[in-house]
Amino acid sequence: MSDHEDIDRIFAMAGKIRTAMLVTRGAEGPHARPMSAIVKADERLVWFLTSADSAKEWEIEADGTSAVTFSDGGNNHVAFTGHSTVVSDRATVKRLWSTAAQAFYPQGPDDPGIVALRFEPAIGEMWDGPTMIVSLARMAAAVITGTSADNMGDDVSARIN
Repeated sequence: MSDHEDIDRIFAMAGKIRTAMLVTRGAEGPHARPMSAIVKADERLVWFLTSADSAKEWEIEADGTSAVTFSDGGNNHVAFTGHSTVVSDRATVKRLWSTAAQAFYPQGPDDPGIVALRFEPAIGEMWDGPTMIVSLARMAAAVITGTSADNMGDDVSARIN
């Protein structure tokens, strides 16, 4: 596969998973928290809406180095490393607005207490694994035969920027 096709696959999988872990760098080291991700595959970006006066905003403004990970709770995972910035532009917040955002921010997208976090991945990696039943069967077969459990899915990595 070409890098472009790998990048498309990585973003497609990320786009299927709503919740991501955003990892920023705080004073005590890495700080991870679950957030609702807005994956814009065509822009090669991941966006988040958040409160303007939060630890993640301060951490990003001090050091934008960050990571975003996705997991479907099964065997499919995406990990990005890259750089985040805080965007307080109302037009951006409105463009990203959704019914789900309304549940967290009842004053709507014009609320100045809401900002967008723009995450630009530099590297993306995905693991596209078989279902849990297939995985367990392959692991059991490996134990019975004394071999290694291989063919546990695709591991795709690509430089994005």
